[in-house]
Amino acid sequence: MTDDTRSPEMLRAMFSENLRRLAQQHRSVSALCRKLGVNRTQFNRYLSGESVPRPDVLDRICRFFDVDARILLQPLDEIEKSENHPATKTLTEFLGSGAEAIGKSAFSLGFYAVFESLSDTHRMTLLHARPLAQCTLIRGYVSRTAMPDATPQDREIQGLAACSGDTVYMLTSQRGGHNSRVYLISPDQNGTAVHWRGSVVNSADTSNPEPVVLKYLGHDSAAIFAAARLSTNNLAQQF
Repeated sequence: MTDDTRSPEMLRAMFSENLRRLAQQHRSVSALCRKLGVNRTQFNRYLSGESVPRPDVLDRICRFFDVDARILLQPLDEIEKSENHPATKTLTEFLGSGAEAIGKSAFSLGFYAVFESLSDTHRMTLLHARPLAQCTLIRGYVSRTAMPDATPQDREIQGLAACSGDTVYMLTSQRGGHNSRVYLISPDQNGTAVHWRGSVVNSADTSNPEPVVLKYLGHDSAAIFAAARLSTNNLAQQF
């Protein structure tokens, strides 16, 4: 045993201090707990140093805050981070898309079923949103129904989203910039199963915006697999 061995109490204190600093990026602890999918009482125990999260919850926290598991062992200031581009802070302030804006938005961490129109040929996509300090990272896949002969690699989508008041704008693309899309969506006011409505423009036809709806599926990965087992038409009928 080394001389610098730290007790469980010291490690819990280290994690609680790091987590408090990370949580300060968000105005509402309750909203943060909802986005993380962590019970508020349990989260308070992490903050007070009474306990540390189990591995799957720690992984969720680390991915949400874009840190690694060293937050259990080292102060945040000692953990190496990738160098930020000098434009990051300027763009965040200019666009108003930083942590405070995201914290006020209902565009939460988790999975979304996306329909680009409600016609017979609508295109379904399953997306995952991961909020960071400057924006929200988007990753997902076009459904096999929409691209039956494509490989999962070809169906993969990545992009980013940012907030402007109650409006969220997203830029997504398939690999190599193929089928780039710009979404402009707002919270749905119709009281239906749809959580967001708006329009989307395809880079291949910028003169013809299509209606788009998003249904929030939660942060549990099981939800996306359950949704994937439904046909596009069955999901559309829920709207």
